Amino acid sequence: MTFENNKITGSNDTKARRKEWIGLLGSADPQWLEQQKERLGLNLTPDFMVRPETGMIMMQARQDGAGPRFNLGEVTVSRCILKLDGVIGYAMVMGSNLRHAKLAALFDAMFQMPDSGSDLRKNLVPELRRRQKERRDNEARDVRSSKVEFFTMKRGE
Repeated sequence: MTFENNKITGSNDTKARRKEWIGLLGSADPQWLEQQKERLGLNLTPDFMVRPETGMIMMQARQDGAGPRFNLGEVTVSRCILKLDGVIGYAMVMGSNLRHAKLAALFDAMFQMPDSGSDLRKNLVPELRRRQKERRDNEARDVRSSKVEFFTMKRGE
């Protein structure tokens, strides 16, 4: 992986990894991100290109995951774009938590740093994956426990 003018160049694999960690950071627990920032002793002052702000986007979906897209509805999101030592960090998170957007953008920038980003990714991305899987498993378990099965009977039986 090489860095050139704050753009990651190289294979699509690199872009896919960044896409993954941006998604993981966007769905991460903001308190956990804050703890990691404190644990690492980071006292960074980024330059904001777009200060954390809240807005709305149109969410699209597909019926059964296939077929044509349709507009599902608007959702509230927060975004932030910042520059840290010449590296641009980006984040968009669901909801109106501006602090979460800032932290996610900050970690995105740090993950891209040529000297320390690789080590930071190796330490945090697997934990982000694990935490996301655990949260999804818990949500699926909650949904399964509330499942209701309906059946019908013929009249006269």
